[in-house]
Amino acid sequence: MTKRFDPELLYVECTRCGQPLLWRAGETTKLLNMAGIDISGIDERCMLASDGCPSCQPDETQFSTQVIRLRKDPKPQQEEKPADA
Repeated sequence: MTKRFDPELLYVECTRCGQPLLWRAGETTKLLNMAGIDISGIDERCMLASDGCPSCQPDETQFSTQVIRLRKDPKPQQEEKPADA
């Protein structure tokens, strides 16, 4: 039996100020359902990015969000060499 990932465990971060965001219980699942995102495709490599938050935009009450899937195996970083090397 395959365990389903609980979307309420997704990390949520503001893309403007970098602040991690905490939402009410059930809010992530509600937003994903409203956006028509298939929750069965969400896993531990995903996160939510919010375009603003109450900390950096206190006059706003709604923010756009997007699901970001992080790469499983990041490419090894190549060492930068000076132009004259």
